[in-house]
Amino acid sequence: MTLVELLVVVAIIGVLLAISVPILKTMLESRKTSNAAQVLAGTFRHARMKSIQEQTSYAVRLIPFENAPTAVIQLPMQKGGTIEIVNPPNVRVRVVAGKIVFYCFHEEQWQQVTGSLPDTLQREVNAARKHFVRGGSVQFNRLGRFINFSTDDNVTTLLSPYNALNLPEDQYTSDAMEYRISRPATTATWLPPVVMPYGTIVDLAFSGGGDKVPLTFSAWDEVVVTFSPMGNVDELSINGVSYKVNEILYFCVGDWDRQIDVNNNTLSEDGISNLVASATYWVTLHPKTGIVHTAKNAAIRSGSGTPEQAIRDARKTAREHFFNVGED
Repeated sequence: MTLVELLVVVAIIGVLLAISVPILKTMLESRKTSNAAQVLAGTFRHARMKSIQEQTSYAVRLIPFENAPTAVIQLPMQKGGTIEIVNPPNVRVRVVAGKIVFYCFHEEQWQQVTGSLPDTLQREVNAARKHFVRGGSVQFNRLGRFINFSTDDNVTTLLSPYNALNLPEDQYTSDAMEYRISRPATTATWLPPVVMPYGTIVDLAFSGGGDKVPLTFSAWDEVVVTFSPMGNVDELSINGVSYKVNEILYFCVGDWDRQIDVNNNTLSEDGISNLVASATYWVTLHPKTGIVHTAKNAAIRSGSGTPEQAIRDARKTAREHFFNVGED
């Protein structure tokens, strides 16, 4: 091999490296954020599964890193938060015009509680009344949704839009209904946090909702997603303010260097944020079902439209993928 031939080979290798290194870097970054998205999605799925299995709520907290106001790297999970109470053996209820009416099994039939009862039955009825004093949500016959209620002057009323409900619908049946109450517990257990893969974050600057939930979370926001025993998202809390969620939640998973500071600058050499980067992933969470999906970001041009429109455009593919359009 002559010197000229050797130089030609070295030059070709140099050109190939110059072409492949950026491509390889992008592939590695995409694989890293894809794994990180699966960690976040898996944490949500685990919390949902545990809440269903144990019939108690589980919450996932997203707490910003102490030196990065919109970057989450730890995902602590909380067990508890709610307690479950069921009716005493000889007590059932009806719902009449949205109000709870108590029944007990007396003289071989279910009777509405109106007067004095034998001591044993009276103690069960008193216990049942106390179940409803502190408020919470109630499920009837272990079926359907939990309905919020409140109690005032010993009268328990289902909250709107159920405050005119009648259950069972057939008012002539002799049977009343079992109930199960879910309400906040006084104590909760924190489990060891899940840690995002090195160099990746949940970027709160581009995560959020859209309508009743803020489009994006603010700097230093502590976000808590709570799953109910039914497996749905029972509550979204942002810095202690609770939201009942009826829309898909979007969580942006990206690279540490692509987070933005208070001046909308990033640490990355190319100046591209997680919103624009093609390696970013979205984790979407449907509040009514608790179902979680992941989707790769459809990179948008920096500066296209308003910041709000750019965020909505970037989430569009993730939303379409959630409804079975596109691929992981």
